[in-house]
Amino acid sequence: MKKKYQIFDTPWHIPHQYDMINALSNECDFYFCLNVKRQWDYNLRPIPKNLKFVAYYEEGKYDFAILHIDQAIINSNQKRVIYDQFNEVITDIPKIVVNHGSPVFHGDIVDSDQSLNYMEFQKKHINVVKEAVGNNIMVVNSHTAATSRGWGWGVPIVHGINPDDWLDLRKEPRVFTALSPRGFDRYYNRQCTFDVADILDKEYGYILCYANLNVETNKSPQDYKEFLGKSLLYLDTSYHTPMNRARTEAFLSGCCVIQVEGAHDLERWAKHGENIVLVPNKPEEIARTVTDFLENRYAEAIKIGQKGKEMAKKQFNPERYRNDWLNLFKQLKTY
Repeated sequence: MKKKYQIFDTPWHIPHQYDMINALSNECDFYFCLNVKRQWDYNLRPIPKNLKFVAYYEEGKYDFAILHIDQAIINSNQKRVIYDQFNEVITDIPKIVVNHGSPVFHGDIVDSDQSLNYMEFQKKHINVVKEAVGNNIMVVNSHTAATSRGWGWGVPIVHGINPDDWLDLRKEPRVFTALSPRGFDRYYNRQCTFDVADILDKEYGYILCYANLNVETNKSPQDYKEFLGKSLLYLDTSYHTPMNRARTEAFLSGCCVIQVEGAHDLERWAKHGENIVLVPNKPEEIARTVTDFLENRYAEAIKIGQKGKEMAKKQFNPERYRNDWLNLFKQLKTY
């Protein structure tokens, strides 16, 4: 039976799209356009029943189209080409642009152009994205991303994840992170992560378990879930990224999340020492905090992890996520 909405979706980041497609399984049929560079990863994500694959856009068939961008659109790269081509060819239905990032980029472009300081570069960057989005509706993955600290506009729809998909297992005294290991260094505050790992190793004799760098967790989704589910601590040093999905997965796995202060939307749900541990952006202090929990505060970490899990079930609820999207669809249909 035909669903209420027919959605044309374009290639991007499969975990986010998988969550959305599943959350809207009763209301929407999704048509995922195949692309040579970005295809569905059949090994890591099963194909939802409401997902079909198409080779091109067919006018008159869909209610909405979903396009995807992030801050990399400022470069003339694959992401920009894919976005521009779809944006140009789709003219008969409303287009929703999901912006997965924030206007924080790496320093390479700024460093190569000494006439720009970083604040000027960010303003230029925001203008490039505003021009690309045009009259389309832009959705962002945090409330902060829609403010002046982020893009300055956009409809916040924060992700929702099924808690039953994650494992809360007996915790082993270790610290784990799954932040992207390369690219967008400033965006991910990656040097801080590497510095923490170095200090933990040299001064305290601990290893920062880094997904797919020094621990292998990508053999199957189950491998990752079990490793995460057994990790006492999860470290997130980023504060420019809108609502890291990996951090939400850690919350739902009962990990005690250690987060650098200033991250998006913390004021909406984070309670230091109760459902999260907030730390300054100082590698030495972060390493000391991690070591203290590993050596002296195991029981406290367990309690914080359980409170964080309770919070995540409410804050990142897939039903709320589903309703946010349906409300947006309903508004667009009235135009």
